Amino acid sequence: MTTYKRIIPLLLLFMISTFLCSCSKAPLRLHVIANSNSEFDQQIKLKVRDAVLAASKDGVLKSENASQAQEYIVEDLQTILSAANEELKRNGADYTASAEVGLFSFPDKTYGDITYPAGDYSALKISLGESKGKNWWCVMFPPLCLSEIGALDEDYSLPEDVEYSSFFAELFEKWRSSRKEF
Repeated sequence: MTTYKRIIPLLLLFMISTFLCSCSKAPLRLHVIANSNSEFDQQIKLKVRDAVLAASKDGVLKSENASQAQEYIVEDLQTILSAANEELKRNGADYTASAEVGLFSFPDKTYGDITYPAGDYSALKISLGESKGKNWWCVMFPPLCLSEIGALDEDYSLPEDVEYSSFFAELFEKWRSSRKEF
């Protein structure tokens, strides 16, 4: 087999993996599901979102990676849930919230130049009342939710050192390096 016949499939795999890598999944999401689609319930959903983000902000911002952020959320779940229920009560809702951390299905979402494809993601899920209304979700770590609603302090910047890796790109690089040795 000629060298070109070997390189072309590897280049195709490299290009495909690079494309897939640019659509990398986010590590942790926040998902809030409204009681119903009434205007009142949709407005309450956003107020609960803000209360949950405020209650979890410090812990999420102190986290160095998604695992730490999820660990913080799990440990502080009752405090976060209390914030959601207090917001519901303050706004006269006749239902309560429930919260769970787990793996849930999500549709596509784009943040700036990055599109997160549909799939199953780790998330903090807040269900309001009967949870039959439209939902709201965002990436909780890295803290894109906070930047999306303007809740980040001016002196905080999103991490710039996030690195994506590609199995095929690494494989190609190893192959290329091994070819140089001969």
